[in-house]
Amino acid sequence: MIEKTNALLTKIRQEKPLVLNLTNYVTMDFVANGLLSLGASPVMSKAEQEMEDLISIARAVIINLGTLDESFIKLCALACKTANQLAIPLILDPVGVGASRYRTNTSLKFIHDFKIAIVRGNASEIMSLAGAAGVTKGVDSTAASTEALASATFLAENYGVTVAISGKTDVIVDAKQTAQFEYGSAMMPRVTGTGCLLSAVVGAFHAVEQDRFVAAAAATLFYGICGETAAKQATGPGSFRSAFLDALYTVVL
Repeated sequence: MIEKTNALLTKIRQEKPLVLNLTNYVTMDFVANGLLSLGASPVMSKAEQEMEDLISIARAVIINLGTLDESFIKLCALACKTANQLAIPLILDPVGVGASRYRTNTSLKFIHDFKIAIVRGNASEIMSLAGAAGVTKGVDSTAASTEALASATFLAENYGVTVAISGKTDVIVDAKQTAQFEYGSAMMPRVTGTGCLLSAVVGAFHAVEQDRFVAAAAATLFYGICGETAAKQATGPGSFRSAFLDALYTVVL
């Protein structure tokens, strides 16, 4: 996987794929700068009028449900419909699913109504999507990623998605295979947006790799190693954020 990840990383930096992000206001700046550091070309939009034009030139579309309202949900539905029509892969980040029925029902509707390639979330979010009993604390997980394996398998088998579960152990699941990685840093949850950015990085890898399982696994492996690299330079969350962007720019596995 290391060799494949490096090959995809090189491809991203050479091709600079356009990644369209419909994401939340809290982490938008970090996501954009992270994709730029990686070598991809980010675009953020909230305008229904340009959605079809942007998706037609995008290589992946990220739907991040961190800050919800009815107009944003309508915009995301339009983006999903257009991306499906143009065969552009969709990555769904169901932020905070399980914290409210509104978030949970919205995320489930997207998975039911559209062809989602990859769902990326923490254990509590994935378990909530699958209807498993559990408690989420806002956007934070109260469960270990390995506890969500059965839920991820359920989603993969019933909705045809690849599921990336983030945590101390990162787990990638589809209907036929799984992968686990033990990389990253305890500092990562201390910086808001690291999960949102991971979803976007997964999209960038899927933009240059058709196999969604391979794309999700390679992106997650690379991201975790960037976290470990940044942690060696950082003294706290603030310096970690800067060091992490530098790692996305410099790391070669």
